[in-house]
Amino acid sequence: MSWLKKHPLSSLNTVSPVERGNDRKSDKSDNSDTRSICSNGLASNNGYGTDDTLAVTRDLEEHGIPCCLVGIAALVFYGAGRVRDDWEICIPTELVDKAVDLLQSEPYTTRYRRVEPWPYCEPFSLIHTYHRFKTRGIKHYFFLVPSIDVHIDCIPSNFTRSLRGLPYPKLNVFIQSCLDTYDMLQLCDVIDGTNVSEEWGEQNLDLEGTNDVQWAREKIKRGRDFGGKWAFAAAARAGRKSKREMWQSLVRTKEDRLDWTKPKDVFITQYRVIGAPDPWTKASEMS
Repeated sequence: MSWLKKHPLSSLNTVSPVERGNDRKSDKSDNSDTRSICSNGLASNNGYGTDDTLAVTRDLEEHGIPCCLVGIAALVFYGAGRVRDDWEICIPTELVDKAVDLLQSEPYTTRYRRVEPWPYCEPFSLIHTYHRFKTRGIKHYFFLVPSIDVHIDCIPSNFTRSLRGLPYPKLNVFIQSCLDTYDMLQLCDVIDGTNVSEEWGEQNLDLEGTNDVQWAREKIKRGRDFGGKWAFAAAARAGRKSKREMWQSLVRTKEDRLDWTKPKDVFITQYRVIGAPDPWTKASEMS
């Protein structure tokens, strides 16, 4: 796969905390933003960078590259209490090279700059293989995530829009991805963020069969083929699990995840207050 080619910046040394501090000082006196991966400028929406991300998605879409926000960004949109750092922008796998070339061409080089790839291997992730960019002058970073790695068919009919216009996977598409990839953590968070019911899943999801173990094995291989680094995939290690059982095990235990900080007379899930509207129906600085 083309996105697994060596990142041209991957041979650079990881920046130390001291060097990062020096870079911040440099940015403060020189706003050219050509050397450091750090910038002192505040991203849009009080630092969340939501409108900056919207600009990126619009630039991609204007050139025939459909995209949607996945990972923590999607969890936040659907009500999970997560803290997002870099934005994860999913694009069709076959269009990764086109997107990278676009963002490194005029006039987009005046807006965006490619930076060092993520220097660490993370469980369940090939994040260190993704192309990483930042918006010039501000603390706004984003990855281009190949759709194959999140098991999503990245086409506009699978998207929904936030009130600001940001594209996200539709709820059933996002949850199906969690089931197919055996991502129990994301599945738990999106269930508790949306408070969907067991019946909703029966009506809107494919609960027949098991998670996609072959996909997990191929993801591990892609990681191994990239400089010897590989992604641990829970779906491959755990083997085949019934998607219906996964769904039932988490949707039936929402109340069990409430602790003493979330009294049952106030909270209906760990992220939802009783009577609160669906989070994606409210204007938000974060989505």
